Amino acid sequence: MKKRTFALLLAAVMACSALAGCGGGNAAPETTQPSAGPQTPDAQGTQLAEKQEIQLHWAAANFYSFDNNANYAAEEIQVQSHVLEGLVRPTTDEAGNQILAPAGAERWDVSDDGLTYTFHLREYYWSDGVQVTAQHFVDSFRRIGDPRNAFDFASFIGDIVGGEALYTMDTETASDADIEAAKEALAVKALDDTTLEVTLANPAPQFLSKVGATYLYPVRLDVIEAAGELYDTDYTTHVWCGPFVVTGFVKDNSMTLEKNPTYWDAENVHLTRVTLINIDEVSTQNTMFKNGELAAIVPTGDYVQPYREGLAGDNYSYVHGDFPGVSYFYFNRGGNSTSGLMESQKVRLAMSLAINREEFTQVVFDRYYAAYGFVPYGVQNGELTFRDDVTEPLKAEFDAYALDNEKLRALFKEGMEELGDTRELSEVTITYICTGDTAIKRQQQEYWKNAWETALGITVNVNVLGDSSLFREERNAGRYDIGQAGWNGDYNDPMAFVEMWSSHGTSIRYSGWTEERAAQFDTFIDRLNAEPDPAGREKIFAEAEQWIVCDEVAAIPYMYSDTILCVSNQIQGMTFPFVGPRFDFSRAYVVA
Repeated sequence: MKKRTFALLLAAVMACSALAGCGGGNAAPETTQPSAGPQTPDAQGTQLAEKQEIQLHWAAANFYSFDNNANYAAEEIQVQSHVLEGLVRPTTDEAGNQILAPAGAERWDVSDDGLTYTFHLREYYWSDGVQVTAQHFVDSFRRIGDPRNAFDFASFIGDIVGGEALYTMDTETASDADIEAAKEALAVKALDDTTLEVTLANPAPQFLSKVGATYLYPVRLDVIEAAGELYDTDYTTHVWCGPFVVTGFVKDNSMTLEKNPTYWDAENVHLTRVTLINIDEVSTQNTMFKNGELAAIVPTGDYVQPYREGLAGDNYSYVHGDFPGVSYFYFNRGGNSTSGLMESQKVRLAMSLAINREEFTQVVFDRYYAAYGFVPYGVQNGELTFRDDVTEPLKAEFDAYALDNEKLRALFKEGMEELGDTRELSEVTITYICTGDTAIKRQQQEYWKNAWETALGITVNVNVLGDSSLFREERNAGRYDIGQAGWNGDYNDPMAFVEMWSSHGTSIRYSGWTEERAAQFDTFIDRLNAEPDPAGREKIFAEAEQWIVCDEVAAIPYMYSDTILCVSNQIQGMTFPFVGPRFDFSRAYVVA
């Protein structure tokens, strides 16, 4: 067994879950820089296997759409990053450092004031032979910002002149002509077929990382129009411009990717087929990996230690490092929660302080890190690493209560009384909605139920929904008190974790996080937009994080993700970007 420690993104398409975790206080977990392969691995001189095919686990139920502008889930991003080519590609250099490598753009220029980005596209083509042009990027930026589409990540164009004005338009009052005019006014211009110019409203250090996200990859409007309603779910209506193309898809089960012969760097793409299959049980994944049926796995629970200690054999490499993901609970604050108690800040805080994060990560997963903030380890703020400088705000509160049941119950009861609720704690039932019926999911659900019931003296009703569509139905109808979610940063900046709580962020879509509440948070965003200095930004980010987890208790962060991945020694050339795809197999290859 070879050990490689990477400060990189969660290295696995085998999406066990979007879980996260972080150590208490300000001490980051130990990581070392990897001796990773180059961004484009050199397979020359290496004896390649005759069959260049691999198979990976993939949480197929989380894949909803082939429309990259509409994508949301990590599984969708994993696929799109391999079948499309954006302006830049998140990856790592030979030393394992996080970089944004030229991809569809050969190079780019930034004006002295940091407001104008000019991207120079290479000559590359869609799978139907049509050249990728700057206009295809213009169309993508305009389409994701069109308020009639209501795409989840429309706010990605918010840094651009005219971006916020476009995606925040009220579709009930704005005419189609008004919206089309706003799209034309968006400061994204095709100067010619291979030159794209983007003008920002204010300097945004995170912008280049944002354009590496698949949501802003190019689109073909002619293909979208021809496909109609099928564009969302039927891969046969699509064309591709990335290293691979989709050649098969069985909903909730599997997907097949094959090498794209028209890709601009096809000579460095060695895998001819990658099969993504859904395997629910970790035990089955483990067996298939040992049998050579899977190229890699993410061990969890009882399987972590054998792989970590090298007890599982010597035919794999063990990868460990940071990952920009946080797992958290959110509240139903829409006024219709099942208990009627989620409007109380003290009730929410008591629930947050009642859970033993360190014990949970150790007992349930034997990995990840307890989270007392919302910005994970490894996230960069310019040249600064945020978590190295900023103490997690919830840690002081947690230490003050020290899991003292009497104190926690008093806090919960005080919150109830402020709402005019005089019930005894034993009469209170909190509804917790979640999905998943695997062994590891059941263990998590039982842990949270026991933790809250023991510490607070209440009853917790765990409502396990059979699939993600039923979960969304219950959540959107407000038939719950508390729900569970994970958030992976789409770009490497604390803003990726802070902006979601703004008036145009994703959090208000399902948690009763009203626009009025979010507008209060917008003052942080406004200050950040006006502050280009990393040290100044860091102070504002720290204030915003304090507000999210302590002052407002908008969420209960409990775990920061890490990267643990076991890769077969027969697979070489994989890279592990910190953001974007969970891992990049575009230049990977199988050795003989």
